[in-house]
Amino acid sequence: MTVSGIVTLIAALVIILRLITYRRGGSRYRPGIGVAAWASIAACAVAIAEVLATGAPRVGWLAILLPAFAVMLLLAGGNLAHLLRPPWRF
Repeated sequence: MTVSGIVTLIAALVIILRLITYRRGGSRYRPGIGVAAWASIAACAVAIAEVLATGAPRVGWLAILLPAFAVMLLLAGGNLAHLLRPPWRF
């Protein structure tokens, strides 16, 4: 397994675990964000399966994109809505 494969694998696992363990608290439920979270979990699961099958991600930029997304998701407290919010909205 290559370094990019290990980085992709760890980042995808962090994303999946953080999205699964997110607690909404008093926030309102938004179905679109729920679908986006589900799609993110599914995409990370596919990336994990691909890395385990081949030893490296199919595209190299995935080893840069997933860790960046994982860090942003951790800084947002697991709230995907904060990451998908339009920049012109306050």
